[in-house]
Amino acid sequence: MPMFHRRNLLWLILSCLVSLPAWAKAYEHQQVVYHVNYGEISRINATFRNINNHIEAVGEDAIDLKVVVHGPALEYFIDAKTDQGKQMTLDSLRFQNVQFLICGNTLLGYHLTREALYEVAEEDVVQAGLPAIVALQQAGYIYVRP
Repeated sequence: MPMFHRRNLLWLILSCLVSLPAWAKAYEHQQVVYHVNYGEISRINATFRNINNHIEAVGEDAIDLKVVVHGPALEYFIDAKTDQGKQMTLDSLRFQNVQFLICGNTLLGYHLTREALYEVAEEDVVQAGLPAIVALQQAGYIYVRP
C-alpha cells in the first residue's frame, strides 16, 4: 500500500476514535452494590441481566461488584441447589467476580444455614443486609436497586 493511502487510512481511524460518542468511551473503575430483596423471578433475572450488561460495558477489570441478597430473594439461592439454569446464572456472575452477600438475618428467618443455599461460602454471609449495604456505601460503593 502506498504511503499516501496508509496516512489516509491512519487519519480515518484516528478521526473515528476521537469522535466516539461519550457512552462508548472507557469508564473509570467502579465500585457498585446491587440490592436484591424481591422474590419475583422475572425481576431477579432482569437484575442479573443488568449486572451482566454493567460488567460488559465497564469491563471486568474495571469493576468491583457486590450483590446484597435478603428477604424473598434468598429463595433464588435455595432453588439453585437443584435448578441447573439458576446454577449456571450464578456461576456465570461469580466467574465475572461478582460477590453475593447473603443476609444472616434472612437465613435465620427461613430457619436455614448457608449450606442450604447454592455455593455460598462463610465469608459471603453478612449479619444483616441493610447495614452491609450502608457499610459498602460508606466505603465508596454506589448503590443500585433495579
